[in-house]
Amino acid sequence: MFPAQISTSKPDQFSRCEERSQMMDHGASLSKTQKTDATIKESVERAIWNDDVLRAIEYSEIAVHVKNGVVYLNGHIVSTTSQGRIQNALRAIPGIQAIQNNLVLDDGLTNEVAASLGTLEHTYACKFFTGASHGLISLNGIVSDENIKLLAEKCVARNPNVRGVINHVHVSGAEPELQDQPFLQPIIGEIIYFLDGLSGIVKQVVINPNNRCVVAMLVLGPFADQQQGHRSFNNGESRSLERLVVLSMDVVRYLTRVSGFLHIGSNERERYMDFDSGFFRAPDVDWAPPYPYCPDDVLFPVEQPGKEAQGLWQLPGTPMMVAPKEELLWEQLLANDDGLGG
Repeated sequence: MFPAQISTSKPDQFSRCEERSQMMDHGASLSKTQKTDATIKESVERAIWNDDVLRAIEYSEIAVHVKNGVVYLNGHIVSTTSQGRIQNALRAIPGIQAIQNNLVLDDGLTNEVAASLGTLEHTYACKFFTGASHGLISLNGIVSDENIKLLAEKCVARNPNVRGVINHVHVSGAEPELQDQPFLQPIIGEIIYFLDGLSGIVKQVVINPNNRCVVAMLVLGPFADQQQGHRSFNNGESRSLERLVVLSMDVVRYLTRVSGFLHIGSNERERYMDFDSGFFRAPDVDWAPPYPYCPDDVLFPVEQPGKEAQGLWQLPGTPMMVAPKEELLWEQLLANDDGLGG
C-alpha cells in the first residue's frame, strides 16, 4: 500500500489519448500546474529507472502521465512483483496526490486468454498453450484444421488488453510455416529513415484486426510522385512532393522509441505504395486499439480487395478474405457460447 499522504481513491476520469491531443493543440505553453506535473512526471520516470530490475524489464513499457498531481500509469508489465517494485519506487516522491494504476499484468492476461479459449478447446477437442510478454500473446498447440487455428487467433485478439497475437499453432499434417515478422509497433510521430537518408513521420498504423498486429504504417514525407517524379517551380528549382505512403512492416530494419530505420531506399518505389483511402477503413467505434495506440491512430485493411488492391494484400500478416468454412465454424462456435470471453 502507498503511504497515507498519497490518495489511492479513483481520481477524475483521464484519457491519455485526449491528453495527447490537448498537448498537440496547446503547444509548449505551460501553466504553473502543468510545470509542477512535468516535474512529478520526471521524478516518477527517474524513480522507475533507478530500480535495476524495472530498468531492465519494465521501464520502456510504462507510460507515465501526470495531471493535477495525479499520476497515471499505462502499459504492460510482467507480474505483481514488478507492480510492487513500482509502488515502492514511487513512495518517496513529493507532490503526488493520487496514483491511477492502469498497468496490465502479463500473468493475469495469460489467465484471461487461456479461459477465453476454453470453448474452442471443448468444441474441437484440442488444447492451446499461451504465454504473454508485455501484452504480446504467444499462441501454441496442435489442431486439425487451418480454420480452427484462425479462430483461436481471433478469439485471443478479442481481449482489448492484448497488444498482438503471434500464432504458432500447428495444423496436423501441414508443413511447418516460416517464422513471422518481428512484432513491431511504430510510435505515432516517430521519424522513419530510408537508406538514402530521406525521412518521413508516422501518421497512422494499419492493423490486422484478426491478431491486433501492425502490418503497415502510413508515413508522411517529401516522397517523389510515382508518375510525376518532381514538380518544378517558377524559380527553376524542384523538390519532392510531400505525400502519404504505405510502408509494410517487412521493410523495417529496426525501431526505437523515437525513430525507425528501413532497409530500402526511397527510390525503391516497388517496395511501397501511395496511400489510397479506398484500401482502408476505420475500426468500429467500440473497438479498443492495442496499447500504445489511440482510436484515431489505427486503420484496417479493406476486407475484400479488388484486383487493383492486391499490392496491399501482399503485406505480411494481413487477413485474407474469410473462407466459407471459417464463417461456418465461427457461427457454430457462437451458437455454442454467447461469447468468447476477453
